[in-house]
Amino acid sequence: MKIEDIDKVNHLIGELNSMKALIAHAENPTECELFIKLPGDSSIRLSSEGAASTHYQGFSASPDFLRRLHRSVVEELEARRRRIIDELATLGVDAEA
Repeated sequence: MKIEDIDKVNHLIGELNSMKALIAHAENPTECELFIKLPGDSSIRLSSEGAASTHYQGFSASPDFLRRLHRSVVEELEARRRRIIDELATLGVDAEA
């Protein structure tokens, strides 16, 4: 590893630790919802409970949809974690431990 890579490694390790904490939270949510942000009062929220605000439309989503959404989110976070580990590996750091 080159000495100029130390700052990059430290940044990536911090990002990896943050990602691990985020994944731990995302794996056990109390509820999952999809929020589509649109201009003004046009935003849409899909959740098990539907609308929770007069500022956007809310719709009830099926439990199966919310499970698939949750799985997709965790998979995306895991993919980001793996990319960070791969980047660290190119710098000579074994971050799998």
